Amino acid sequence: VGGGQVGYNYQFTPGSGVVVGIEADAQYTDFGNKTRTVNGTFSPVVGGLNGTTAVRLPGNEMNFFGTVRGRIGYAFDRTLVYGTGGFAYGDGGTGSDDFRTGYTAGGGIEYALPTDSFFNFFKSSAVTLKVEGLYVNLEQDGRGNRSVYNPTTNVLSLSPSAREAEFAVVRAGLNYKFGSY
Repeated sequence: VGGGQVGYNYQFTPGSGVVVGIEADAQYTDFGNKTRTVNGTFSPVVGGLNGTTAVRLPGNEMNFFGTVRGRIGYAFDRTLVYGTGGFAYGDGGTGSDDFRTGYTAGGGIEYALPTDSFFNFFKSSAVTLKVEGLYVNLEQDGRGNRSVYNPTTNVLSLSPSAREAEFAVVRAGLNYKFGSY
């Protein structure tokens, strides 16, 4: 997974106090379609399937997702603890244009590195380390259950029945805050 993030924060009292902000991010993902080999007898098609059959489960693929979120927290000297939530979007990857929207919520902790820290390459008070967790829920254009068996390839394709895709993201980052003192 790779991507980027941009945002703006305002701290009411420098040094410590309430911090509010807005953030937007986008990331490439590599959530791939799953094909499984199953042994047994199936009966979604007249005559049934016997033996070993590959079962394709579309709807598990996602090429990208992003969020636009509000953020509120409290800073204690160099440490900020915050909650975040807002709008989420992504590519459902079910084989057609499947752009999904939904919501996200989570929280994290951010720490301003001292200027003499090994990780502070810029030797600036504007460098922070962040660890964040998000829950993402994206609506899916549900078309009901369908199954198609291709006897030539011996593949049974099942359509997704769920109307949403949900997943959790935990990420860490090294940030540079422009305009920091």
